[in-house]
Amino acid sequence: MGFFDELPAPEPEPARRHHPWEPPEAEFPGIVPIDTVVLGRTDEVAVAVTGISAFSAGMEIFLTARIRPSADRQDHLPGGPRDLAASRRSFRFGLQLADGSKAVGRGGHRPDRDSEPGGPVLWVFAGGGGPHSFVSRWWAWPLPPKGPLEFVCEWPTFGIAESRAGLDAQLILDAADRSIRLWPEDEG
Repeated sequence: MGFFDELPAPEPEPARRHHPWEPPEAEFPGIVPIDTVVLGRTDEVAVAVTGISAFSAGMEIFLTARIRPSADRQDHLPGGPRDLAASRRSFRFGLQLADGSKAVGRGGHRPDRDSEPGGPVLWVFAGGGGPHSFVSRWWAWPLPPKGPLEFVCEWPTFGIAESRAGLDAQLILDAADRSIRLWPEDEG
């Protein structure tokens, strides 16, 4: 008899409907051909968009922070022991779209799963790092309209005032056209 043989069979999970404002699970992205887009930089910290993956309905933004090693700031670093929550709360990230609409980063707060958001959404869904580096992945929905797209960042804990950097959204739209749908999203 095996170690796990006496355990009851797991309960089947109820089927969950996938919504377009959620990151896809049945699609490979098109990669947006960009160089690093620096959003803010001080003598102690730098924040940049280091990659974008485009899907048919939205995009994943890779945001990277690099922190200069410094004994007096260890507690403020993402992952630092004491002021982690305060440091992260002071960081803000958003998008300014060509049509004038905004998407403001919402920490780990996803939109309500069952009702379509009234406007663009932006939320962090993954991240990690060490004492001097932090990478986070942000989901933005829907795809931006044609025209300029600005990334907006602010991190008062590290002295980064509101700063902006942008690119032409057509690069994202072209990459979204290259995404590969694998099968219907709600299959199985």
